[in-house]
Amino acid sequence: MATAAQVIANRANAQLSTGPRTAEGQQASSSNAKSHGLTSRSAFVPGEDPQEYELFHHAHTARYLPQDMIEQKMVSELADLEWRLRRVSEFEAQLFNVEYRKLTTDVELLPLVAGLDSPSQILAVAFKRLVESRALPNLHHQEARLARRAEKLERFLCGDARFFRPTVHVLQRTREEEQPAPALNSEDRKNEPKPAASQPDFKVVAKAVPYVKPYEPGRNKPCLCGSGLKFKRCCLNKLE
Repeated sequence: MATAAQVIANRANAQLSTGPRTAEGQQASSSNAKSHGLTSRSAFVPGEDPQEYELFHHAHTARYLPQDMIEQKMVSELADLEWRLRRVSEFEAQLFNVEYRKLTTDVELLPLVAGLDSPSQILAVAFKRLVESRALPNLHHQEARLARRAEKLERFLCGDARFFRPTVHVLQRTREEEQPAPALNSEDRKNEPKPAASQPDFKVVAKAVPYVKPYEPGRNKPCLCGSGLKFKRCCLNKLE
């Protein structure tokens, strides 16, 4: 257990290493742990062209033509996902280049490629080392995750689901536009039928309502029918 003197000394030392104090230093230190930017909060990373990034976003907006703020958010997210995915092939090539350079220049790694003549054989050894170090699988895992999300967004923005909403039929009172009636002579006025009692004009229109998914218990929860069995052994098979 630390003594009182050690606690006081530790607190005094902690005050000497509080990190960067200026805004520029804090901004720089916030990116120290950033390696590839595939999972970072911001899709744009230092070293990339900000004008190209803006043009990339404008191109997506012009293509999908968002109709409201929600669709605009989805289009912006899709642009960020595809912007991140552009880095994957470059990162993969750089991983192989770095590993190839290590195998051909590092004295400790030269025995691994001893007797190999062609560059393709050395690249095969580099591929094995990248797989064993989990660097390449992690990169492909992030690529698949981003691609799945981008595919879902693109399917919605390009499909009929974008324009479809669950609807119900309701009665809504409508008024017909008033139009000037043609002038009638005395004979026409006599033969004109008497107007019926004024009644409101109704017509059936479609109104969008939110879709609520019906509740289903978990597979191992008691069934709602009251049989005392688990849901998976009772009504789950009936629903299927």
